[in-house]
Amino acid sequence: MTWHGQGPYELGTNRRPGSGEGVSQPCDDQPAGPSDQGRSAGGVERPAPAFRRATAATALLAVAVGATGWLYQRHWGRLPWSVPSKPWYHAVPFYLFPGPQLAPRAAVVALPVVLLAAVAVVVLQRAAVAWRLRIAVSSALLLVIALAASALAAGPPSWWEPFRYDGEYPQAAGRIGAIPSFLREFPERLATLPSHAAGHPAGATVLYELLGRVWPGIQGAALLTVALGCLGAVNVAGLARDQLGEDGGRWALALWTLSPVVVLYTATSADAVFALVLAGAALASLRGLTRRSAAWTLAGGALLWLSSMLTYAAVLLLVFLLPPAAGRLRQERATVLRWAATTAGAVLALVGLLWLATGYDPFAAIAAVRRYYGSAPGSAHRPYAVYLVGDGLAFGAMLGVPLLAALAARALALVRERAWASVDAGALAMLLAGGAWGFSRGEVERIFLFMAPLLLVPAVRQLLAWRARMPVVAALLLAQTLAVQLLFFTRW
Repeated sequence: MTWHGQGPYELGTNRRPGSGEGVSQPCDDQPAGPSDQGRSAGGVERPAPAFRRATAATALLAVAVGATGWLYQRHWGRLPWSVPSKPWYHAVPFYLFPGPQLAPRAAVVALPVVLLAAVAVVVLQRAAVAWRLRIAVSSALLLVIALAASALAAGPPSWWEPFRYDGEYPQAAGRIGAIPSFLREFPERLATLPSHAAGHPAGATVLYELLGRVWPGIQGAALLTVALGCLGAVNVAGLARDQLGEDGGRWALALWTLSPVVVLYTATSADAVFALVLAGAALASLRGLTRRSAAWTLAGGALLWLSSMLTYAAVLLLVFLLPPAAGRLRQERATVLRWAATTAGAVLALVGLLWLATGYDPFAAIAAVRRYYGSAPGSAHRPYAVYLVGDGLAFGAMLGVPLLAALAARALALVRERAWASVDAGALAMLLAGGAWGFSRGEVERIFLFMAPLLLVPAVRQLLAWRARMPVVAALLLAQTLAVQLLFFTRW
């Protein structure tokens, strides 16, 4: 069954992606159409000065906040400098520990590989190739860049070192027994699991149990995690192309491949796999709404349920979907209500089926996690006020300084335009809600990784309005990635 309707529009407007129809009046950060004033002698449009100013100001802000947070953690210098920052004294709100790390022998190979792959990303962005090939090559390039950048620290062992910590999910692989029994007994067994597994729904542990059966051992879990994380290119391309058109889709795919947070935490954090599922849920659900498609809606509901089995951060996807759904409610009330009911019905049906098949009780699981989370040391006891705004700054800056600058400018434009029902508004609201809910309080560079494809939509829209140049933005992202990799211990 298909709900027939026209193709996707840029939500909150009356135009199709990439069209010039229905464009609002130009403002400072959204210049009007081409004019000789914005062109160089060679006929190439110059970037708007706002791009340079906003990027420079954002870089200064991020460095200043991080340095202040680090000095605060070190008691304003009263802690002897001979005491290393790792593993306690990070640059609040960033989960970054100052401390240079470089393996010279590995760097001789890894650094040229990173640079050449980054050049290939820019070349691919300009090339006229089929979208399926573009997505496949982008996934492969991210795999190369992520592994090579990680290897700068200590060679190939850097790829699986994050999973050697006792609290990681692979530590539980092979110890949970039969999966149906584990799901049924999850609330009672939660306290015996590694700390990360105990702070997540049962699906996260089951995932790494299954990966362990495909490729046993820590090394296999790590490399499979990186490979799966790179498949997120499918979600990036789908979301950006739907909302921004052909050119915007190319931009988003290239910037995702080079984004510091994507490169650094795809190798190696389990959140890269979670991001694949959560961003897929956002894409499918949004297409179900905009295309009036029952198939996409059901797929979105199934992926939302699967997302809820992996991480509690999946609830933030509802914040993302609410503005575009609300914007259509007045004119398409029946369609929106049918979409919401179908989505909710799919989620509840899968919850019920799992309960009937295994006895898994999601409410008992949530209660057990809350008890564990409240009594365990760590992020639950960090100051809420600091991370209320700090979480958004930390993730945005690690997404990429020029991208955070674009997000800030786009947020201001949304306020001026009152475009509350747009996908851009949903993405930015989701980022703010992530800091406000108080569950994460730091370490969001990996936890919010699923937000990267969604936030690239407003970021790329603004970069295109600024007439930014891909080589310049790519170079800034690559420089930031290498600086963080070489100067900080990131834990993941």
